[in-house]
Amino acid sequence: MFVEDVMSKNIVSLAPEDNVSKLISLIEKYYFREILVVENKKLKGIVYSKEIAKKGIVDPTKTKVNTLMRFPPPTLSPNQDVDDAANLIFKTGLRALPVTENNKVVGIVSLHDIVNTASKTKEFRQTLAESIMSIPEIAREDTDIGTARMLMREKNISRIPVVDKNQKLCGVVSIFDLLRAVKPRERMNFYSMAAEKETVMGIPISTVMNNMPTTVDRKTSLNEIVSLMRKDETDGVIVVENDFPVGVITEKDLLEVYVSSLRKRGVYYQIIGLANEDDFVVETVDRMVRDTIQKMSKIFKPQFFFLHVKRYDKKGKIKYSIRTRFRTDRGIFISKSHAWDLRDAVNDALTKLEKIMFKKRDVRDKIRETLRFKKMFS
Repeated sequence: MFVEDVMSKNIVSLAPEDNVSKLISLIEKYYFREILVVENKKLKGIVYSKEIAKKGIVDPTKTKVNTLMRFPPPTLSPNQDVDDAANLIFKTGLRALPVTENNKVVGIVSLHDIVNTASKTKEFRQTLAESIMSIPEIAREDTDIGTARMLMREKNISRIPVVDKNQKLCGVVSIFDLLRAVKPRERMNFYSMAAEKETVMGIPISTVMNNMPTTVDRKTSLNEIVSLMRKDETDGVIVVENDFPVGVITEKDLLEVYVSSLRKRGVYYQIIGLANEDDFVVETVDRMVRDTIQKMSKIFKPQFFFLHVKRYDKKGKIKYSIRTRFRTDRGIFISKSHAWDLRDAVNDALTKLEKIMFKKRDVRDKIRETLRFKKMFS
C-alpha cells in the first residue's frame, strides 16, 4: 500500500502572515500539536503549539505565525510505501507529515491514518490490550486542573483516568479538556506553567472531564480497539477491570506495535527525542540502552525496545521526562522517570525497568518451583 492510498487531501494549514490568534483557534478546534505553514501550496515550515509559551507573546492578534515557524518537517511522496511513512512519523514524533509532489503539498498522512492501516494486519488481530497497555496515572474527581496539568507534564502523558469516591472509573481528562476550562483571554498563559496557579489551580477536573470515556477489557484485540477509536473519534482508550482503570492505550502505543512488527530479525530498538542533544550524551544514552537490552535478554526474549525523551522548560531550566517500553515474549515492561540531567533520567528509568523485570522473573521462577514440587509429590 502506498502513501497516496491513505493520505488526506484536506490539509489544515496556516500562511506565514497569519496571526497567532488563528493558530490558537486551529489548535483548539482540531486538537493539533503542530500545524503546517503553507504558501501557494509550497511548504514553508511548521509551528509547534509549545512555541507559543516560549516566545512570551503579549498580543497574539499582532504576532505573525512566521515568528514561531520552524524549518519544514520531513516530507513524504505519494508513491512511498505506507511502512516508510509509519517509520518516519514514529522517528520524528510528529502526529502527521506532509506529502509533497513537485515541491507542492498535495496531502497529509497522520498517525490516525497509519493506525487505521495497521488495524488490518495479523499482528493487530492477534495482540491483546493487556500486552501493550501502560499503567495509568489516576486522579480523583476533586483533583484540580493545576495538579492534573503538572502531572501530565511530569509524567509525559496525554490523558488521566478519573475515579469517583468508590474507586470506579467515572471519566477521563486530556490536556485539551483542561484548555477548554480556561477563559479565552487566559489561554495564552495556559501554555506556560508560570501562570497556571493563577488561572486554573482551583477548578476540579470533574467539571471538564469526558464522563463517557472509551473503555476496553484486557482481552480486547488491537484491531477492535482501533475500530472503537474510529467510532468514538478518540485517540486513546482506558483498559478497565471491575470498573477500575488498569491501563491506557493511545494511538502512539499502537504505532509502536506496528513499527516494531516491520522488523522481523533481531531486537528492534529506537531512541526518540535526542535530535538536539550533545553527541557525547547521545552516545552515552545509546550505550546504556544497549547494555540494558543485553542484560535483560538473558531473562526474557526481547522483541522491541523504545525510549522516549521529552524536554520541557521549567523555571528557565531544561528538565527531561523519560518513558521506556520493552516488549518481550513475556509481555511489555514500562518505566518512567524525570530529572534535570538527561543521563540521570535515562539511568533511573532503565534501573526501574530492570527491577520490574527481575521481579517478574522471580515470580516466574517461584511458580515453576512450586509446580515442580507438586509434581514430585503427586
